Amino acid sequence: MAIAMIMSRDRLEQEQAMLHRLVVGLLDDGDQVLRVVPKTETDEFSHDEHTVSFSKRIEVPMPISKLLRKGRRENTAEVFKKNDVTTIVSYGRDATQLALDVSNELEVQVMVEVASMKEATKIRKKTPVWRWLAASPSIEQVVANRVGEDRVALVPLGITNHQSKQTKPENANQCVVILDAVGDIKNTREILTSLQKYPNIHIFIEMIGNKARSLWKQIGQLEMHNRVTCLRDVSALRTLIVQSDLVILPSKTMPIRTVLLEAMLCEIPVLATNIPGFDMLVDEESALIVKDSWESSIALLLEDSTFANRIGANGSALVQQKYGSAAQIAAFEAAFTLI
Repeated sequence: MAIAMIMSRDRLEQEQAMLHRLVVGLLDDGDQVLRVVPKTETDEFSHDEHTVSFSKRIEVPMPISKLLRKGRRENTAEVFKKNDVTTIVSYGRDATQLALDVSNELEVQVMVEVASMKEATKIRKKTPVWRWLAASPSIEQVVANRVGEDRVALVPLGITNHQSKQTKPENANQCVVILDAVGDIKNTREILTSLQKYPNIHIFIEMIGNKARSLWKQIGQLEMHNRVTCLRDVSALRTLIVQSDLVILPSKTMPIRTVLLEAMLCEIPVLATNIPGFDMLVDEESALIVKDSWESSIALLLEDSTFANRIGANGSALVQQKYGSAAQIAAFEAAFTLI
């Protein structure tokens, strides 16, 4: 089986490790994999690509203007022909555009990752995608309702299971991580306000998007600059999140991400709004879902260690069972043979 995996810049930045593990797993099973990545200023492999440096790799302009899409399509199609590509799998919107462009040139199957319910609800039946790869069962069901069960497969994100949360010194300060903080600034402000009463907790906020300035202004209004560190993308600092005391998800539109699964694997309790598609977050079992207020929910997880530890342990057990790399690779390969 010859597969072209097209990865847009945003998905590659956030999920590089997961995508590389998937490539290695497919290669180990005897599949041919051609990695298609956004063009960079250098042709050299980055240090993160050493594990997949023996797989074929091409760079293409991504994204690209409409005027240049035809040339990109023709050039990419020619490379795919030479490598006998039979299936294209895309990760991210820019990657899907390229996949569909090339499919007009070649007779190939196109598969598209769906990592959020927001993406799932926008899928159109007439889109020439052979199969959609849903990251959770509820996303799978929504896609099936829109395009039919034969055009969707459950392929959960996969993580390694070797991480472990290290024991902190008794006098160490606590640490809270807020993922996708700009996805819902109102919720994030309520979270920060609730955390004001815990002066020894440092807060790491992930700020991706064009609303970062507005959120930073609110942090100033709350006089919390000295307790808050803003990060562009927590995915680049995975060791930070797995050493935190609490992970908070204020946004309902964030896609499912391995950085969250890794935190759960390391028994970090998760506090979240009710996010459609996040089946791994089961209220009062593997996570705590906010119902009444952020303040009371935060207090419960920070002040009741028995409850927080139970949430963390349950979350770890669930992730170990359903979100390992081996499970992802097996589900990915099974998606090619579904009837």
